[in-house]
Amino acid sequence: MPRKQFIITIVLSVIMTMAAVHSASRAGTLNPASAPASTMKTLEDIYCHISGCTAGSYSIDSPGAVSATMHDLDDIYDALDTYRDQIDYSLEKNQIWDDNKGTSSSTANNLSYAYSNLIDQNFEEGTWTLYNDATLNGELVASNAVYKDERTGLYWADCYSSTSNAGSCSSRSNSFALNGTVDDADDGLDAEAGNSTNYCETLSLDSNGDGTDETDWYLPSQKELMQAYINGFANNVVRPDHAFWSSTEYHNDTDNAWYVRMSYGYTYHAAKSTISGVYTRCIRR
Repeated sequence: MPRKQFIITIVLSVIMTMAAVHSASRAGTLNPASAPASTMKTLEDIYCHISGCTAGSYSIDSPGAVSATMHDLDDIYDALDTYRDQIDYSLEKNQIWDDNKGTSSSTANNLSYAYSNLIDQNFEEGTWTLYNDATLNGELVASNAVYKDERTGLYWADCYSSTSNAGSCSSRSNSFALNGTVDDADDGLDAEAGNSTNYCETLSLDSNGDGTDETDWYLPSQKELMQAYINGFANNVVRPDHAFWSSTEYHNDTDNAWYVRMSYGYTYHAAKSTISGVYTRCIRR
């Protein structure tokens, strides 16, 4: 073999070896030390994360052929069409009762079971995760429960509770006045802060169970309250049977602000000085 050709062969061999090593290092080991664990996701995990089902447990060496309970990439691709728009409202057509309580199935028994057990067969509702502030330090919330709407990423504290009525919710006014400044610190000392706004901006509460109190709580907007209702607030969060203040002014009268009744999604405006019947709960991202 000529010297030049020999050198070229060696160079090409080195390049191919380096490429193979680089590819293997990026792909990870082909022989993992253990079976898939909670940090190693299977196709079944991915499919159920998209569609809302509960993933089955399968080993690397399945004892049988792929069945209806084991999903492949085609299933995941098809499921993404629904997930892309979050909620498929077409599933709600021709229903005979509240869509939060399930839809018609093949038998009356399935329908009755869904209704009785509040099963959301349309996957309309989001997933809500409960956290607790284990060291609640006298904060004026009705309980230490904090719920995270996994669809929006918002944490929802329980509603406002006065010291004289601990454990239940108390109405609040929200006489804020927008001052045109959008970069105020959320410290509760803002010129525009009303009772409800001020309460949320001064709230210190552990939202995710990590033992650290967060201080970036704020009063939700009208649309954040409305989206929470759509995502299943009434069926997943404590004390939904109230109207809750938003931070959104009524466009035609700045003496009024919007509220949303979370048990059935009704939204309307009221005078910011209104106390009776309008409550406060705070959110953070």
